[in-house]
Amino acid sequence: MLAAPDLPEPGEQSLDDRCRISRRFMIHAREELKNGNRLQAGEKAWGAVVQPLKAIAEQRGWHHQSHQAIHNVGLQILVESPNVDLQEALSAAYRVGHENFYENHRHPEELAEMMDKVENEMPLLLSLLDAPPRPFTIASNTQLRRLRSLTGDDTLQLGDTSAVGFSLKHGPVNE
Repeated sequence: MLAAPDLPEPGEQSLDDRCRISRRFMIHAREELKNGNRLQAGEKAWGAVVQPLKAIAEQRGWHHQSHQAIHNVGLQILVESPNVDLQEALSAAYRVGHENFYENHRHPEELAEMMDKVENEMPLLLSLLDAPPRPFTIASNTQLRRLRSLTGDDTLQLGDTSAVGFSLKHGPVNE
């Protein structure tokens, strides 16, 4: 079994720190499942997904300090770069892993399958940390509300376009 990386020091987390925490959570998720602790296994796998999402949000200057904000980050990333496998992995991590922490209704096999999906798609999710945000046009009220929440910019409107995916740290937001 792989040794889990050490935790970084408390405080602001760098991108490398978040990646290290993500790897640590995934290793611990497998260990917890092996030891029969389904609740912790699912939550650790969800945590492994959350860390790269938080890193992406930090790169873009988006809010990411709540469950809702993380949910919004994940949804926005999926809208910008639709990948069915990544969408299934993120959804499974939330539905199977995170929800099971509270409900205890998933079997070990379901958790193991979810972890496999997460591990298979983690390289794609992590690759988004190295890629610049994609151009994006707000096409629905749902997207508008989500981006207003992530950016804190209540002046955004339907039809607004950003060459940098409404990142607050990658140049001009509106074109």
